[in-house]
Amino acid sequence: MFFIDEAHKRNFETLLENFRDSLPSIEYEVAAYIMAVPEILKRLPVDSLRYPFEWVYVWEDENDPETKRLSDAIYYMDDPYRELVMAGFHMYNGESFRLNRGLDHWQDIHFQVFMQACKIRGRFQ
Repeated sequence: MFFIDEAHKRNFETLLENFRDSLPSIEYEVAAYIMAVPEILKRLPVDSLRYPFEWVYVWEDENDPETKRLSDAIYYMDDPYRELVMAGFHMYNGESFRLNRGLDHWQDIHFQVFMQACKIRGRFQ
């Protein structure tokens, strides 16, 4: 299995443990894999997460879908990592993702993470 570095692997194992009540689930596994990327994880409120991607959006008024916007955690993330998050979110629950945006921003390392996430989600390991 591909990991950017040892920290990515350790983070993945820790997140799987945090989501153990929802496992086995390829959706949670792919979410944990993407979120475990060190540049992504350092921006997340890990201690308060109930669901993997609940931190991506915020609402000014929870009863008004028109007030939905990107959270500061993802808004200020560098483009390659933001696109990895959106790809992971798509694999988790079908959230909108445009592959061409990822391909426009990713370097080889980001593309390798994306491909490994696809392998997890498609059970092609």
